[in-house]
Amino acid sequence: MRISRKNRQPAETAEKNAEGGETNARSEEGKVREIPRGLTVEEIKRELRERRVSVVSYHACWGAVYTVAAVLWLLPAVAEHTGWGFLGFFSVLPRVVFPVFVLVVGFGLVVVDVSLESQAARVRKSCGGLNDVDETVFLVREGPYRVVRHPGYLAELFLYPSLTVALSAWIPFTVLTVISWVMVIGMIVILMRVEDKLNTRKWGVEYQRYMREVPAINFIKGLWNVLRKDKTSEVEGDRD
Repeated sequence: MRISRKNRQPAETAEKNAEGGETNARSEEGKVREIPRGLTVEEIKRELRERRVSVVSYHACWGAVYTVAAVLWLLPAVAEHTGWGFLGFFSVLPRVVFPVFVLVVGFGLVVVDVSLESQAARVRKSCGGLNDVDETVFLVREGPYRVVRHPGYLAELFLYPSLTVALSAWIPFTVLTVISWVMVIGMIVILMRVEDKLNTRKWGVEYQRYMREVPAINFIKGLWNVLRKDKTSEVEGDRD
């Protein structure tokens, strides 16, 4: 039997709606779901880059900003110790001298920040599915990622300022140090937003749900949420 144009239209519309629904479903699941199974680690990383959900895409910008910030911080010390004339201006910049207890606190924060950064890297490597400290194909929610979405950035947010204070007895703390703080902190804030968008494309609604449940870097709120959730689970377990 021949199907007229009039009769074909509903069928074509239904087919398009089905295709659209399938596309929306894939979009909600995220780009990771599109990666074929049975690939090697390097092939998966290439797939992530091709789908533009690889963290490598913005690591170069982060490294460049950090390098410029470090150069600004170190300029007065280099000028002072080398005696190079063209750097003379930087050697006479006003500097802040912190009390000893502030230096001690700075060193303590450096240790805490490095520990948090190391733990976040270990969790990403062990739970991310690729045995890599950067790239992951599984949404990591273990360890510090139960408390905040960006434990690495939280550590780096305090690490650089703490380091500049802790070493201020040897590397002068000047207005250039403050400028470098602004650069690093500003870049971290931007990167957190960029990574949230990237991860939403990567894992879809799963990451959107994670964003609703876990704060970005608010450690106190995140810890409170975890403790409250654990307590609720204990109560429900006692009822059972």
